Amino acid sequence: MKIYFISIFILMSGILSYGQAVDQLVNNCVMNAGTDAKYLKDFRIELGKASGKNELRYKANMSLWKNTKYRFSMCNSSDSKGELILNIKDNTNKVVLSSFNQKTGKIYPFIDFICNKSGIYQLNFDFTDGQQGSGVGIVSMIR
Repeated sequence: MKIYFISIFILMSGILSYGQAVDQLVNNCVMNAGTDAKYLKDFRIELGKASGKNELRYKANMSLWKNTKYRFSMCNSSDSKGELILNIKDNTNKVVLSSFNQKTGKIYPFIDFICNKSGIYQLNFDFTDGQQGSGVGIVSMIR
């Protein structure tokens, strides 16, 4: 019986410490978005190594409003193998903005997007070269 309680305690300690690490990453990422940014939403991403290099693997939909400026910030945990990247697609599945410049290979830690048309946009996250990693994507509105 004693071993049972010790096992439960160890398991819960591990779960709680992981949650605190993720929350700290979210807090740091929100703080780095800038003083002009108002936090709206976060996406917590944890992915294993991809089997191929096709589309970005983590997909989420978000409603964005016309004439609003948004900031999308990407933050990696220290144990990630790759860097977190984001593609934003419109309702026609066209990439309207990306944090990864394929021509230069540059990865931006945040991108600003002025929405020209209200609607549902698809946010596609992954780590560079399909590497494994964990991170957070923060969506903020710029005042």
